Amino acid sequence: MPISNDARSLSAPRLRVGLIAGAAVAAASTGTAWSQTAPPPPAAPAAAAVDEVVVTAQRRVQRIQDVGIAVTALDAKAIANLNLKDSTDLTKAVPSLRMNAYTPSAVVFNIRGISQNDFGDEQEPPVAVYQDDSYASSFIASGFPIFDQQRIEVLRGPQGTLFGRNATGGAIQFISNKPTKDFQGYLTLTTGSYGEWLEEGALSGPLADNVQMRLSGTHDWADGYLTNIYAGQPSRGGENHYALRDIIDWQPTGATNVELNVKYSRTPHENSAGMYSWEAAYPNAQGQGVYLPANQVNPLLLLGYNPAFPGPTYPTGTDLTGYSNSAISAPRGGDPWKIATVGLPSFTDRTLFGSTLKVEAPAGPFHLTSITDYQSDDKDYQENASASPNDQVNFLQGAHVSQYSQEVRALGNFGNHELVLGAFGMSINGHYTASYAFPSIFDLVPDVRFSQRTTSFAAFGQDEWTLPDNFKAILGVRVWHDERKVAYTATDNTGETIIFNTHEIVAIDGATGQSALQGVTVTPGDADKQFGDYALRAELDYKPDHNTLIYGSFNRGSKSGGFTLSTATPTAGYEKDFLNGIPYKPEVLNSVEGGVKTTLPLRTTLNADVFYYNYQNYQAFAEYGLVETVVNRAAYEAGLELEGSTHPIERLTFSGNASYMNNKVRNVPLPDGEIVDRHFPQAPDASIDLLARYDWYEPIGDFFLQGDSQWSSKYCFSVLCAPVEHEPAHIIGNARIGYIPPNKRWDVAFYVDNVGQEVYRVYTFDVASYTGQIPSVYAKPRTWGLTATYHFGS
Repeated sequence: MPISNDARSLSAPRLRVGLIAGAAVAAASTGTAWSQTAPPPPAAPAAAAVDEVVVTAQRRVQRIQDVGIAVTALDAKAIANLNLKDSTDLTKAVPSLRMNAYTPSAVVFNIRGISQNDFGDEQEPPVAVYQDDSYASSFIASGFPIFDQQRIEVLRGPQGTLFGRNATGGAIQFISNKPTKDFQGYLTLTTGSYGEWLEEGALSGPLADNVQMRLSGTHDWADGYLTNIYAGQPSRGGENHYALRDIIDWQPTGATNVELNVKYSRTPHENSAGMYSWEAAYPNAQGQGVYLPANQVNPLLLLGYNPAFPGPTYPTGTDLTGYSNSAISAPRGGDPWKIATVGLPSFTDRTLFGSTLKVEAPAGPFHLTSITDYQSDDKDYQENASASPNDQVNFLQGAHVSQYSQEVRALGNFGNHELVLGAFGMSINGHYTASYAFPSIFDLVPDVRFSQRTTSFAAFGQDEWTLPDNFKAILGVRVWHDERKVAYTATDNTGETIIFNTHEIVAIDGATGQSALQGVTVTPGDADKQFGDYALRAELDYKPDHNTLIYGSFNRGSKSGGFTLSTATPTAGYEKDFLNGIPYKPEVLNSVEGGVKTTLPLRTTLNADVFYYNYQNYQAFAEYGLVETVVNRAAYEAGLELEGSTHPIERLTFSGNASYMNNKVRNVPLPDGEIVDRHFPQAPDASIDLLARYDWYEPIGDFFLQGDSQWSSKYCFSVLCAPVEHEPAHIIGNARIGYIPPNKRWDVAFYVDNVGQEVYRVYTFDVASYTGQIPSVYAKPRTWGLTATYHFGS
């Protein structure tokens, strides 16, 4: 079934998700196993009806239980009940999904440990993020408010034979509510902790007999949850952003739909930057950060790194600046939600604009889809990256990115064959500025400017062949070609200079003023790189009865190479390693996966998936001192994922998911040169998400009580896995209670997130060697909110 105007009827009330915590949910089929052309499977006892979930993971509307892919779908009800306000909140609901973010303008999604933690705005992530078929090529556009969503789909594993950009980690699709042929809308108001006020609403209806429009928007404001201990200094970690979306659908003929989707998002000087808690540290023998006890002198002071402390006596428990405050240091039992930063104002300023024209029409035996997309992303970010009031570490990023893409797909049904053919082209033109400056102690102020242009072309196709005896074979292929061209210049106030472009390679040692090109192997030709490869999918599905799907697949995913463009200049004497480390190779992921999706009595669903990844040239981000780089390494991973839901008694729902992963990145160089094996970043060995909900009905209306939790075992924030980057196991609990009156026109709910006030980090990185401290961003403490929604129209 192609995605057509009928998909508009899949509104939130009909897309009820029993697995609210992100578990994939099944539905009992009343038809044949695969299609009307396939023979019926053996009769099976009918399971009690369960809530139906549909997805478009394979570019047509299907029940989630008929799709042999590890996919999680959340509808509008699940999004509301889990209090998902931002794209990063998805980690509450999806197995093996994590995120890394020091600001909403630089969000890195991580699926099964596959991510790209390089915080350079020019990088393309291995997890592809889409808003209504619009691909977000930069981290700048991956974090955004969630509003007026029909559903969200998270596909785990390599993607690329069906649509969009090829991705090794997976894909996240945010699908908005569509215009309706009758007038309707809603308004949601939320207030809560830290003075939060959130407004969200939508208006939808006909403009003419064959034209419909839906206008929606959201605005969120809250004070920061990180309180500054110095009077007159602002808190950090607040909200100040708004977004608008206008979708117009036009049916020039009965079988053709033309959709224009225009979206705009603005974050004006939001105080969501420099959200770092103070933690003193020092480098160990491997050059990696270790937390400093309160009664110990920082070895960096003993080495004379700060001339203000010449000895022979030194303060204890301090960072490199001599500052110490155990009361706000979480490793010492202090308050992680208190900060001591002064100096440079910290803010995120971002503007995102996008427009997408989507045309769907029949063409002979095919159903054609054309997607023409334009995006413009602007970012101005600055922070004092030091958590000490005695220091100034200025980190600045600026970006202007323009992106054009065109995709064409043809979907055809030829008897027992469902065929998808497509082509994708994209152009990205980015201009960037950056500075990772240490003006206080080291008197170092870099000035980094660069541009990067990417052009990409791909052709793809997939055939689903329904076989006798309830088997189905799937074969897909993609071929792609990318070109990346870069011009990079980095200088600083010491005279250190690096130039890397198609005309020249320059390296000047700031200490001597002499050329430092000895040992440099890159050439001007390396600033214009051509990459090309292919992706494959081969799958066999079997449905022994209506309520069971067994599948096995092989996927070969591939991702383009690129450039690591550091935000700082190299330390004098390290120009060779700096320049030679700029280009990195494409990565290839070979994945073997198998699973079963079942519907059982008591409206129970249980899905299981096992996978094995074998990586060639895994793109591992590492930070050595002030220099960011990506190194290609071999890697592997094996994992198991479980998802399920059940209704043991009427009105009671239990749902959840669990994952187990074992992985290794081979031959990772530590700062001292030692070679070790490490785990994927932010890839806990085990994680469990659970949800319980009870609904009851009274003459005065409907009530519900809900609790959910997320537990994660320990993990590391980077592939280098310094001791300070170890995140301990933690558990987060949330609660929600709500009421809906008999007329269903409005509803109200009260929620508490992080009920147990769990202390855990969402971001950190190791710069102990340079600052004697670790910048860590802690998640919000316990928060509460009261939300009410009014529905109007039909």
